[in-house]
Amino acid sequence: MSNKLIEQFRQQEAENIALSVKFNRWSLVMIEVMIGEQEKKLVASDLPVDSESQDNFWSEIA
Repeated sequence: MSNKLIEQFRQQEAENIALSVKFNRWSLVMIEVMIGEQEKKLVASDLPVDSESQDNFWSEIA
C-alpha cells in the first residue's frame, strides 16, 4: 500500500510540474507579445526618445 501511495504522489507531482512548465511557457509568450505591442506603439509614435512624460505601461501591468 505504501508503494501505491508513493507512486500516486509521484504521478501528482509530475502532473504539477508539467502544468507549471506549461504555465511558464504561456507566461513567457504573453510577455513577449506585450513587449512586441509596446515596441510597436513606441516605434509608431512620433515622441522624442528622451520624452519627459512617463509611460504608464509598467503601472498598468502591476
